[in-house]
Amino acid sequence: MVNYIVLNLLLGFSIFSDIKGDELPIGFTPEEWENRHLIDEMGYRTDPPQAPIRNIAEYEPMQGVLIRYPFGISTSLIREMAEDVVIYCLVSSNQQSSAYNSMNNADVDMNNVEFIIGSTDSYWTRDYGPWWVVDGNGDIGIVDFTYNRPRPNDNAAPYKVSQHLDVPYFSADVVSTGGNYMTDGNGIAAATQIAYTENSQCGTNDQSSVPLAPCAYVDNIMYDYYGIDTYHVVADPNDEYIDHIDCWGKYLSPSRMLIREVPISHPQYNEIEEVATYFENTLTGSGTPWEVFRVYTPNEQPYTNSLILNNKVFVPIMNSQWDDDALEVYQAAMPDYEILAFTGSWQSTDALHCRVKGIPDLTYSSYADGDVNMDESIDVLDVVLLVNFVLGAVEASSTQLQIGDSNNDGILNILDVISLVNQITG
Repeated sequence: MVNYIVLNLLLGFSIFSDIKGDELPIGFTPEEWENRHLIDEMGYRTDPPQAPIRNIAEYEPMQGVLIRYPFGISTSLIREMAEDVVIYCLVSSNQQSSAYNSMNNADVDMNNVEFIIGSTDSYWTRDYGPWWVVDGNGDIGIVDFTYNRPRPNDNAAPYKVSQHLDVPYFSADVVSTGGNYMTDGNGIAAATQIAYTENSQCGTNDQSSVPLAPCAYVDNIMYDYYGIDTYHVVADPNDEYIDHIDCWGKYLSPSRMLIREVPISHPQYNEIEEVATYFENTLTGSGTPWEVFRVYTPNEQPYTNSLILNNKVFVPIMNSQWDDDALEVYQAAMPDYEILAFTGSWQSTDALHCRVKGIPDLTYSSYADGDVNMDESIDVLDVVLLVNFVLGAVEASSTQLQIGDSNNDGILNILDVISLVNQITG
């Protein structure tokens, strides 16, 4: 029996009750498309954080979730998340009372709700919310990007979050969107082609290659500001207008990932299989092949558009015959997690993951010194991997260099191996 709970949102009210009809779409409005040149004007660049830098993954410890009011999700979902973490709610000052009452009337634990005052343009906090890094000093901060919509209020949200939480703020002059980004927390990240095509400095319109030819402008920023030394940029296999990676895949752990699967009759079958094969042949930060799990989405079900939140996984379901199979895949891939299913106003291009954004545990900075394979245990496997680093058989990421360099001389050598062995043996 699969360990999941289906939380039906039809509890005497419409699932659309908290979703307003006058919200901006997840895509461009016609007016925004005509004014898309304004996106570049929203961007600017600060100095990067202190190196080496590590971009925090979704499956790492979280203290909260970022949403906005008016909500894009049900209060039932908010109530469930507030059982374990803080709900950080972006809201304008004149709507704060309404936001409070909406959650309070739904029995949300208001002790776990904090309001961040500021107007927003839409509820896709995943797309415009902050990206988090650990810098070379072990401090957690925000490295912002330029939101790929001409929506200045949304684009300003990460700075508002940094002010509220009193964390360092940096800005990288790169156009991006959170729904089109995933990282393993170990210097590896992935995105679709818009990571390049929406940055004019790349000078490319390639929307079909797997992978795309590197773009030095973007790749250098990703390394200098986010610590990403392996950036997998591939053509969107869904061939949808949104071109977001969370519509078809996600990293589940440092060694496992999830990619959608469709029947051979599906018009995008070949493209989806090409991307799946590509990722199956890439390596994790430990130098081993990724274990790729497939979730069946014959009718464009948004099962990959889920949220990992500490020991829970929130999965969007469609009340379809394929829901149970999808939940079973999650349970097999993540056996130590509680799998929670939620209905909602989901679409293949816009579901649960799009409308929420994790806030990391600000007391949690990095893996323990010596844990070079980042499995949260220091043992002989770390020694073996460290030896392979020293011999050049496997290339260490910037994060692994930091973790394994016990004498802080900037290189991995036999002295670090001896130190690690001594650490293990006491």
